[in-house]
Amino acid sequence: MRLLGAAMVALSLWPAVAGADGRGAAAQRMMTAAYTELAGKLSGAAKVHFEGDQAHWLADLRACDVQPSRKAECLELRYRQRAGLIKVLAAGPYLFISQQAIVQSGEGPRGRYAVDLAYPRFDDPSVDFAESDSVFAALARTSLFDAIDTGRNCEITQTFSLYRLAPSIVSITVWREWVGPAIAIDLSGYLVDLSTGKVLEPEDVFTPGDGWRHRLAELVRQELAKDSTDSDRRSEANDIASIMREVEAKDYLFEDDKLVLSLNKVASERSMKGYTVDIPYAALKGILRAEGPLGSWQR
Repeated sequence: MRLLGAAMVALSLWPAVAGADGRGAAAQRMMTAAYTELAGKLSGAAKVHFEGDQAHWLADLRACDVQPSRKAECLELRYRQRAGLIKVLAAGPYLFISQQAIVQSGEGPRGRYAVDLAYPRFDDPSVDFAESDSVFAALARTSLFDAIDTGRNCEITQTFSLYRLAPSIVSITVWREWVGPAIAIDLSGYLVDLSTGKVLEPEDVFTPGDGWRHRLAELVRQELAKDSTDSDRRSEANDIASIMREVEAKDYLFEDDKLVLSLNKVASERSMKGYTVDIPYAALKGILRAEGPLGSWQR
């Protein structure tokens, strides 16, 4: 269980981390080293794409200027996230995926708002990614409109993590934090087929029929039982059917070695911002499609 809380660019262009502590400086060095190493290995269109994406990412660091008192913390987080993304890009054939952003603040009809929204875009011209790109762009636009409509010093931050599940499959987890009259955290997961440009469904991962749903429900029930400390929580383990009925496709977060299920019903009943259950892929052996995104775990 996890509780959710929360062409080479010249070195002279790297912004200084003014007032940052040692962790921020270390994160900047780590990211710079990762960028330099991958840029040195790439050539042709891949190199041009990667360097252009990095330049855009650098420009979007201006979002950390919104709150001067938290600038060092903001920059540290961004450097660490960027280093992690570059690590994934370097872990195989280059993925033509760029990081887009909407960084905006102003006065809406109900007061001031600010958004810092990162989302992926698929740039490989040999495949039609219109469907996938529209999904992620729409998420960001919705967050922007929500912030403007809410006002009252509403701030929405959105980031994403990238995972390579198979040579032609990537998993993307989008994390959104809404700070305003209340604090809310939202997670959503997506599988994208790089060979078709389509967004896949959980049914594309698991074997035909409902057997996989029953197996997942049992694994979730076991985890809830472990986490139960009182009679109310023990009852959750016995009410697994209603919990699983509320699990949507976006609540399946596929990471490198495990499936993370976001259980909104449990979070709501426990007055938490979020509640997830981790299920190792090894525990799913027997219900994964051999030809699917996680087919290698069947072997």
